[in-house]
Amino acid sequence: MSMAGCGVGWRMHRILIVLLLLAAPAFGEGRHALAVLGEPGLPAGFPHFPFVNPAAPKGGTVVFAMTGSFDGFNPYILKGNPAIGLGATWTPGVGGSAAGSAGGHVWESLLVGSADEVAVGYGHLAESVELAPDGLSVAFVIRPEARFADGSAVTAADVVWTFETLLEKGRPSLRVVLADVAGVEADGERRVVFRFKTATNRDLPLVVGGLPVLPKAWWATRDFSRPLTELPMGSGPYRVEGYELGRSVTYVRRDDWWARDLPTGRGLFNFDRVRVDYYRDLTVAFQAFKAGQADYRQENKAADWASGYDFPAVRDGLVVKTEIPHKVALGAQSFVFNTRRPVFKDVRVREALATLFDFEWLNKTLFLEQYTRTNSYFGNTLAESEGVPGGAELALLTPYRDRVPAALFERPFKQAVTDGSGNNREGLRRALGLLREAGWVLRDRKLVNAAGEPLAFTFLLNDPGYERFALPYKQWLERVGVEVTIRTVDPAQYQRLMEDYDFDMTSVVFPGSDLPGLELRDSFSCAGGKVAGGDNLAGVCDPVVDALVEAAVLAPDRAALGAAGRALDRVLLAGWYSVLTYHKSRFDVAVWNKFGRPGVAVRNGFVIDSWWVDAGLSAKVDAGRGR
Repeated sequence: MSMAGCGVGWRMHRILIVLLLLAAPAFGEGRHALAVLGEPGLPAGFPHFPFVNPAAPKGGTVVFAMTGSFDGFNPYILKGNPAIGLGATWTPGVGGSAAGSAGGHVWESLLVGSADEVAVGYGHLAESVELAPDGLSVAFVIRPEARFADGSAVTAADVVWTFETLLEKGRPSLRVVLADVAGVEADGERRVVFRFKTATNRDLPLVVGGLPVLPKAWWATRDFSRPLTELPMGSGPYRVEGYELGRSVTYVRRDDWWARDLPTGRGLFNFDRVRVDYYRDLTVAFQAFKAGQADYRQENKAADWASGYDFPAVRDGLVVKTEIPHKVALGAQSFVFNTRRPVFKDVRVREALATLFDFEWLNKTLFLEQYTRTNSYFGNTLAESEGVPGGAELALLTPYRDRVPAALFERPFKQAVTDGSGNNREGLRRALGLLREAGWVLRDRKLVNAAGEPLAFTFLLNDPGYERFALPYKQWLERVGVEVTIRTVDPAQYQRLMEDYDFDMTSVVFPGSDLPGLELRDSFSCAGGKVAGGDNLAGVCDPVVDALVEAAVLAPDRAALGAAGRALDRVLLAGWYSVLTYHKSRFDVAVWNKFGRPGVAVRNGFVIDSWWVDAGLSAKVDAGRGR
């Protein structure tokens, strides 16, 4: 080749290199943590989370009681009912979570959250995270010491395989949450890069960093789309020691856990063994706790909390009750209408039925005045609506004036309030007026439409204990001629019905989020309501809601998120998609007095994985239980 030819070839080679560099994302400096709309509260090199005792002793066995059943160990697919404890909770409920721990007991994630901060992820499997300045990609560098339980290294290939498998075979709702992820690729053995379709979706780096990382090689000989009925293998601090499907599962702490001395692991996961026993319903589970067969109970019945703990172990100090305040997003406990059903298509019908819910009577009679009425889908967050819209919120809503009720702009949302006597005459009059407007008339003490069809539906429950508040509501509805059937099914059947949206009304909690974001698509968008196993149980499908969901998801700062969230809250409330019921701003927790605790107040209330078994206290408790 001539010298001239070599020059041309070298110039072409340099041009190709430049083009490749331009095509590759430019990343910022590697960081120890990421935060949404702010900065992490803990600096690089922090020794441990502030809500743990780094010298907490290891040891002891703890037993939790769970209602329902389980048939496998894969929580990421639609089929089956997975065991509790694989991820970051030993028991359902915010207070039972291990928020601030290493993302899971068996399977872990690249980033983990903190129980005392909002929307922050600290490097766990990842030693560093690099966010591109244009926001269109994020890279994670996996720690070289990160290991699965069989000793194999956690690699970028595992991350890629997990993400692609979850999209292909995982719960359909994941596709909604991850819709803005363009793809993921391994850049070497320990570096993985996620690319995004948009730079405006602020949650994506934390969302992908919070996904589980599963062992690709281990799953190669197993069908991910089917319930897993053998011992799972992960990288976390626990492994499954044994189980009896549907009845009990036992986890044992791994002495060889690779992250035990990391800041995200120190002082956590102190129990040697954790057993989760399953019971038929809440009443049986409570009896098991009273008999000393379970060590922990998070009480959800106000009457039981007030008067149900008068038994010898409490009087002797072996069982202690604690009311733990928290500042987490409240979510929304509610009776949700499935608007896919013709009977609930008309918003006036939904409002009428919601008007008949007598919270004041229920709170006085059954709950001993321990609850507060819920008036927002986003309570205790910046998205909770109050007063009338103004400023940026009003600007967001103004283009939709002809598509939302005028009252939304004129007065604050307010639910019906009664005197608690049980004689809700004003509510009855208001409800009957709305029902007449919607075409329902009383005939032989039954509400019927023009075709003579009755206004009738089934209230689906998954525990007989919930019938105590469903039955009064049924009676109030029957006063105006509504036919209501209460149907209680076992938890496994209930889950299948929910996944198929095969119900009329049910009692659920819309999960709260301190900074509402991607989960809004799953809970309230048209797309979210069309995938099996999603969280849009109400079947909300409204272009205005969709637009406000996107405004919240894509909000560039807290002020914009607050305005979009409050606007969305108002439109959801005006749509009467559910009967918002009640809430507490505390956790009511009873335990057999065997635990040591850090004694540090946290935003999430408490972190069970920061507790430990105190040997001296445990010996007294065991003696008192006759063990």
